[in-house]
Amino acid sequence: MHSESLRQSLKRQFAITFALIVREMTTRYGNKFGGYMWAVLDPVLYIMIMTTVFSAIARVPPLGRSFALFFATGYLAFYMYRSTSDQVSAAVEANKALLNYPVVRPYDTIIGRVVLQAATLFVVNIVLFGGLYLSVPFERIDLAPIFLASTIAITLGAGVGAANIVWFHLSSTYQQIWGIINRPAFIVSGVFFLPDSIPHPFREWLMWNPLVHVIGLFRTGFYPTYRASYVDMPYVLGLSVFSIVFGLFLVWLYDAQLREPK
Repeated sequence: MHSESLRQSLKRQFAITFALIVREMTTRYGNKFGGYMWAVLDPVLYIMIMTTVFSAIARVPPLGRSFALFFATGYLAFYMYRSTSDQVSAAVEANKALLNYPVVRPYDTIIGRVVLQAATLFVVNIVLFGGLYLSVPFERIDLAPIFLASTIAITLGAGVGAANIVWFHLSSTYQQIWGIINRPAFIVSGVFFLPDSIPHPFREWLMWNPLVHVIGLFRTGFYPTYRASYVDMPYVLGLSVFSIVFGLFLVWLYDAQLREPK
C-alpha cells in the first residue's frame, strides 16, 4: 500500500515537472528551434568575442598554449553557476499564475528550471568544446572532474537561486544590493587568472570564493598536468549541499507568502 502511494506521488511529480519544463521551453525559447539554439549559442559567441579581445592583450595564457581553451574552461564553469542561479531565482515569479493550483508548489518550478537549465548547459558544453577541439586539440580529457565541477556549479547556483526567490520576494532592496555585490564575482573567481599566482594574503581571501574551487576543478579535466592543489573538495561540496538544502527549506517555509503577489 505504501509503495503504491509512493509510486503515485512520483508519477504525479514527474507529470508536473514535465509540464513545467514544456511550459518553460515555450515561454523562454518560443515554439521555434531557433529560440533554443540562441540560448546555446549566446555563451559560445560571448566566449569567442572575449577570446578575440583578450588574445590581443595577453597572447600567452596562464595555463597551456591556447587562450581560447583557458578562457572557455574558466567562463563555462562560472556560467553554469551564474545562469542557474539567475534562472532559479526567477522561477516562482515567472510561474506565479500556476501557483493558484494547489497541486503546483513553488519548488516544482525550481525543479523544472534546474532540469531544463542542466540540459541546456550540457548542449552548450558539447557545442563549445567540440568546436574548440577541432581548432585546439586537447592532450587528454578527464570527464570525472569536469562532471563533478559541473554538478557542483549547478547545485550551488540552484541553492543560491532558491534562497534568492525568498529574499527577493521579501525585499526589493536586497534584490538591488545583490545585483551590485554580485557583479565582481566574474572578476574574482579565477576566470582570467590562476589562484596560484595570487600573492599572500589575497590568495587566502580568494579561497573563500567557492567558484574559485569549482573553476580550478573544472580545468583539471582539460589540463592533465595541472594539479590545482588549492581546490578544497570538502569545503565546496559541503557548501553546495548546504546551499540547496537551505534554499529549498526557505522556499518550503515561505510557501504561502510566495503564492501571494508582491
